[in-house]
Amino acid sequence: MTHAQLGDSRMFPRGQTGFVGYLSLGLALLGMGLMLMGASKGCAEAKPPETLAPAPQSISVYALSRGKGVPERAREVLAQSRTLLKAAQERGEVLRVVEQRIGIEGETRLCAEFSHAESAGTMIEQIQQLGQGVDLINVKVEPCPP
Repeated sequence: MTHAQLGDSRMFPRGQTGFVGYLSLGLALLGMGLMLMGASKGCAEAKPPETLAPAPQSISVYALSRGKGVPERAREVLAQSRTLLKAAQERGEVLRVVEQRIGIEGETRLCAEFSHAESAGTMIEQIQQLGQGVDLINVKVEPCPP
């Protein structure tokens, strides 16, 4: 068999021949393999969305004052909110309830951390409706203190 017959039976008959041709082909295949490995590495480390646990949602209810103590209506809304959150905690919808005194005139922060987004949404709406239009009550969706 002559060199001409070999050249016709190769996969790339017009490319470089001999050792240099095989070396460049080998380097090209190695480069493509490394690129594919690099591209697949990021995919292997990603977790599917259903295995990622969403962060619990939290709500804070603030009962404030203007120098004369917390008004009666604001204290009522705080007490109603506390009752709702404690009942939800007994049902397992609330992970924890934290109550802090934040001022010298009875100002209070009541914070609850929910276990599920569904129960959080419902409870947040109920408490926001309780506090709607009540002076010196603030309802905020924010993290609870540690």
